[in-house]
Amino acid sequence: MKKILFTLAVLLSGTMLHADDVKYLSRKELEQCNIILTYPQWKLKALSFSYDDGNIADRKLIEIFNRFGMHGTFHIPSAWLTDPKRSVSRVKEAEIKTLYSGHEVSGHGAKHVTLTLVKPARIAGELDGDITTWQRITGKKLIGYAYPFGRYNDTVVNILKEKGLIYARICKPAKSFDLTEDFLRWRPHAHHNRNIMKLGNDYLKFVPQRLSLLLIWGHSYEFNKHNNWDRIENFCKLMANKPDIFYATMGDIALYAGAAAKLALTADGKSIQNHSDRPVFLIYKGEKIELAPGKTLCLK
Repeated sequence: MKKILFTLAVLLSGTMLHADDVKYLSRKELEQCNIILTYPQWKLKALSFSYDDGNIADRKLIEIFNRFGMHGTFHIPSAWLTDPKRSVSRVKEAEIKTLYSGHEVSGHGAKHVTLTLVKPARIAGELDGDITTWQRITGKKLIGYAYPFGRYNDTVVNILKEKGLIYARICKPAKSFDLTEDFLRWRPHAHHNRNIMKLGNDYLKFVPQRLSLLLIWGHSYEFNKHNNWDRIENFCKLMANKPDIFYATMGDIALYAGAAAKLALTADGKSIQNHSDRPVFLIYKGEKIELAPGKTLCLK
């Protein structure tokens, strides 16, 4: 225990000199305290889906997700709801709250413009359009985004931060099942037209040592275009009802990771306190612990 505390003291570089100082611990630093951070109910695996554009084919996709207990995030350009050229093939405003119940509506740029090609004021306008519209329709604060055409840069990312968004998906595939450390440049694992059955079987066999994730993305209309609805239905059937998997939206995962990022070492270095507003699930020396908001775990 003394060795662990000494290591942490070096890592924190004097940030605990005053009792009022708060130093939140990274996942790596938690591991150095012999603490494994898990998802709710002490799971280390998660599965999520990320679908763009709000096409009417979302209706069938959501029926499949609901049947197998999956949870998806749907990134929809809010201005397309009333655009005569777009609205014919899009879900209707009146059905959104019911259709996406149990799932998540996320931003995709009000008019789906390439954000890297426009000025900051236009970027902000695209975000404001989604933020205002989706909060009005869903009654929920918008926290996530998918970059139109997968295009982004540091300016775009910084404006997302300023607007209070906590995650955004890109298109470049992730190289491992480890949960991302950069939620505003969040990589999926595969488009659904890749061999997702093999990927799913690989994930089922995978034995994680820390938080992991399998994230599939695409556009629901592509299943009609390629006449391959069986692809996503078979995948969901393969992955359903696994006791070690946390089935969640991207927002669920990002919010939980944000809560976990507010675990802080107390000034005396003897305890870890949950400074977030939700429970965080941990395994400490083999013991399963649900650390409630404001509660403290004493290090032995």
